[in-house]
Amino acid sequence: MKKFAFMMVCLMAMLFVSNSTYAQDKKNPFIGTWTVTASTPIGETEMTMVIEEKDGKITGYLTAEAMGDEKIDCEDINTEKADEISFSFFTAQAGMNIDMYFTLDGEDAAKGAMMGQFPVEAKRK
Repeated sequence: MKKFAFMMVCLMAMLFVSNSTYAQDKKNPFIGTWTVTASTPIGETEMTMVIEEKDGKITGYLTAEAMGDEKIDCEDINTEKADEISFSFFTAQAGMNIDMYFTLDGEDAAKGAMMGQFPVEAKRK
């Protein structure tokens, strides 16, 4: 009986350690560099989106030739759902915050919307 109890304790410890390790190794699927295409009333706009993890926190920025290739920080990043990301960014050209969200569409692609109405697509670089 003592051997059985000891084996059960060891088994439970191994399961706990393996689950903890898995949770720590699992990284956000949006981390990386993406080419984003937004369809707007004035035509398509292409941007580069970079999503990173720094000190356990998801951060990101956008660059685009149309925005002078300046890094524009993503704010209010939400990654509560494993296959979705949303954020906002301020653009001086529009003089306002723009909201954007994406849902994974395979491993290296995502689809979503900008300002809730303009379609956006992203492909991992």
